[in-house]
Parts: sequence; C-alpha cells; structure tokens
Amino acid sequence: MKRKVLLLGSVILAIGIFACGRNVTDDMDRQGRPADKEELAELRVAVQQYYISSPVGYIMEHGLDEEFGLKLVPVEYPSGAEQIVDIEKDKYDVATTGAAFLYPLVENKGVVIGEHIRSTGGDAVYARNSSRILDVKGFNPTYPQVYGDLDTVKGCRILMKSNTTQQYLGMKWLESIGVKKGSVKLAYGDFQDTYNRFLDGEGDAVVLSAPYSYMALKEGFKKVADTESLHTEIYEVILATKKAHEEKRESLVRFMECLLYANEILEADSREKAASGESWYLKQGQSVSKDILEMECKDKILVTRKNYDIEKFGDFEIKYAEYMAAIGNIPPLGLPNVDKNVDRELFREAFETQNRGN
Repeated sequence: MKRKVLLLGSVILAIGIFACGRNVTDDMDRQGRPADKEELAELRVAVQQYYISSPVGYIMEHGLDEEFGLKLVPVEYPSGAEQIVDIEKDKYDVATTGAAFLYPLVENKGVVIGEHIRSTGGDAVYARNSSRILDVKGFNPTYPQVYGDLDTVKGCRILMKSNTTQQYLGMKWLESIGVKKGSVKLAYGDFQDTYNRFLDGEGDAVVLSAPYSYMALKEGFKKVADTESLHTEIYEVILATKKAHEEKRESLVRFMECLLYANEILEADSREKAASGESWYLKQGQSVSKDILEMECKDKILVTRKNYDIEKFGDFEIKYAEYMAAIGNIPPLGLPNVDKNVDRELFREAFETQNRGN
C-alpha cells in the first residue's frame, strides 16, 4: 500500500513538474528568453517623431520588447541630424535613423548594425507651378521623368534639411541635371520649418520627406524629381553607439529580432501598419490624414525576412558613402571607416533567428 502511495505521489509530482514546465514555456519570449521583468535589459532607443520610428512605437505599445527580454526607453529627437550630434554623449544606445548615419561612420563614432525600412518613395523635390524649372523635362536621358537643367536651375534657392535623405536626394537631383552645388543657393532648415517656409513663398524649389512631401503634392506643387525618377534606393538604418556596440551586443541583437518580428506583423496587415503609423504620429503631437498615411505606408516598406536579402546588407551604406565622397560632402579618406563600421554579423544573427511562432 505504501508503494502505491509513493507511486501516486511520483505521478502527481511529474504532472506538477510538467505543468510548471508549460508555465515556464508560456512565460518565455518568442526567442526562448525569460519574460521576468526584473531581468529585462534596458536599451535606450533614439527615435524620431516621424514614420521612421513608428515600428519602435508599435513594439512599446504592445509590450513586444519585454517578450524579447528588453525594456526599451525612447529618447526623442526631431531628426537624424540631431541624433548624430549626441552619438558620443551617452544619451542613447541605438537609433532608428536615415542618411545621417554616414557621418558617425566616417568619423568612427558609430556602427550601422541593420536596416529596417526600404524607401521607394516619400522623398521628393518640388517646384512652384510657375517655375522655369518645369520648362525642361528629361534633360538627362537616363532620368527621363526629371525636370530641370543648368539654365533653368542655376541661381535657384533650394530648401532642404542637411545631413538627411533630403540632402542626398537634392544633390542627386542637381547632379542628374548637370548643376553643381555652387551654382545654386542652398537654404537649410528643419523638416516642418522647410515645408512651411516654402508654403509661405520662400525658395524656388524644396526637397521634402514624408509626410510633408505628400502634403506638398496635395497643395498642388509640381514634383520635379523623387526617389523613383532618380533611380535611388534609400534605406533607413539601425545605428548603434560605439559603447553599446561593445557592451550591449546581445541586447542589440534582441532589439533587431524584435524589430523584425514587429515589421513582419505590420507588413502582413496594411490596416495594422497604417494604424501603427497613425498612433505614433498622434503620440508625437502630429495629425496626418488617412490618405497621406496610406501613401507613406505604401512607399515605406518595413524590412522582413521575406522581403529582404541579407547578403546585400551594407551595399547601400557603401554606395551612399562613395556618392557623398564623389560630390565632396565627405573626405574620400573616410571611406574605409564606413566599411569598417558596418557590422554585418549582428544583423545576420538577428535575421537568421526564427521566431517560435513562425
């Protein structure tokens, strides 16, 4: 009889252990990590008030960071230009940023560890309907849909934001129509400020990013060039500080795994993607109309394991750096630093880790 009691006790114990095991499994995140809040690794993420950082907002809103063993702490910036100023001030660990990434790489102050958005549109050059720029189209046969040439653009005042994709696109436009930087007057300002100044009558042309580029289109301004007509591919990147790259490598990988997971959810559901963008804009005190948000979601493709070739990671960064060196925006001697400061290993590790739910 005693033996039967012992046997029954063993069965109950086994069932209890199994049940506990199931509970532990349920409390594990999608990568098999404990979801115990006391063990969460804090990661400071430099975000912008625009769509570029909306997936990070989605992650925090839905608690996905905790499921990946992280506690994301947002550090807000108006644009990438301001983010790079602080890259050595220990104010953040990692940033979602655009073309501003280049300068920390050249100066050996930061490391690009991944890409998270592919921009097929949203950045564009606009002119006023009465502008002489519109008199010439297809001056360069390589870019048949681009307006302007040296005669129509020389001396023009062009508004843009420096150290951003706006500057990249603006310089690409000028180069495509044979205009050197010294032949025009460049006026720099913040994203919204630049748009408002153009609305108020300042400048002959303006380079705008989303959502302002879509607003300009609705206002009736004429698009003279954009990423598509200039055959330009732009990626938004994940930029880590040198300190975080050295001391928080595991957390950085987890962050990119989490970002990929969020991107996969959003890319699979266009309504959820738009809702996420709207929620982020509202939290930043901005109101963007539904049609503009839909255009931005269509043009800004979130990187997922299905739509991205990991073997090509780093190509955009090198190509962009070579272009900026060719037009004199960075010293050619800084190019080796760019290649050195693109860490292909961390993104590959995150990319090749499959979520349990997949």
